[in-house]
Amino acid sequence: MRKLSIVTKFSLVIIIAATLLAIFCYVLVSDQSPSANLQIPEIALLKPGTSQKIYKEKILEDKNESLITHIIKGKSDPFKYYPIDSVKVGRSNSILYYGQIQRRIENKDENTVVKRSFWLGTDKYGRDMLSRLIVGLRVSLFVGLFAVVLSVIIGAFFGIVSGYFGGWTDRVVMTIINVNWSIPTLLLAFAILLVMDRGLMAIYLAIGLTLWVDLARILRGQVMELRSKEFILAAQTMGMSSWRIMWKHILPNLYGTILVIASINFATAILVEAGLSYLGLGVQPPVPSLGNMLKENYGYATSGYVVLSMAPALIISLLVLSFNLLGNGLRDYYDIRRSVK
Repeated sequence: MRKLSIVTKFSLVIIIAATLLAIFCYVLVSDQSPSANLQIPEIALLKPGTSQKIYKEKILEDKNESLITHIIKGKSDPFKYYPIDSVKVGRSNSILYYGQIQRRIENKDENTVVKRSFWLGTDKYGRDMLSRLIVGLRVSLFVGLFAVVLSVIIGAFFGIVSGYFGGWTDRVVMTIINVNWSIPTLLLAFAILLVMDRGLMAIYLAIGLTLWVDLARILRGQVMELRSKEFILAAQTMGMSSWRIMWKHILPNLYGTILVIASINFATAILVEAGLSYLGLGVQPPVPSLGNMLKENYGYATSGYVVLSMAPALIISLLVLSFNLLGNGLRDYYDIRRSVK
């Protein structure tokens, strides 16, 4: 009995951990505002591991938000935040001291002083870098997921139909595949986005419409081999329709191949999304993604703030490596090069 290798299991653990972080990101991060976009300009570009006292002034009433809304969108923050070195509390107001800055704040029972630790520092707007990385991880993974699902649907349909029917159907499909094959993935996604409004749905479509070609070509070849097998000939003899044979008898024999290509396409989708966001055509600020965070912070690589530029790049590299290793492990597990019996 075949088993997954240690490397494949390790990559699968990383992917599962990243997925859980992405799903529950707003519950786990310290900045739980939508898009982790809480800006405190006075503490911009803090070094990793820095702790800072912050005065929370309540300016809005609490909203009754459900847990589901919190998990999906984050929660509205009723406070305004002021970094402080010290605070002098009077009868009716408080004086906040932060370097040379002084602020007078009206005393309220809801106002408190908290100490926050910024484990990866803050960016140029004073936003918590770790919180934005985790929320950005969600955006990048979700873009990859929807793009891969779309590419699998399109690729499986064209690959199976082309391989089963052959003839003019195969020639038309192969022409479409060869045209798409001749255009670089990033350039094709770039062209699709130029004719569509920017937004997450446009990114899903742009990436998904560029990743189906490899799957279609591989499935076409396997279906051409499968259609001459005895169980397919028996189904045809029994009078089963072509569509039933394709989706009930041929498709189940292709699951291994689909999983392998889907995992590899997931890595490609993450890279394409990062590239588009880096060029300014992907996810738009203030919504974080690993690509646009890399664009915002790459200039700090030589300015003593290496973590700002390296952290998004390292996470992208780790995710891409994990999905590629998973694809290689699944290929060996399913042995997709063998003949289907």
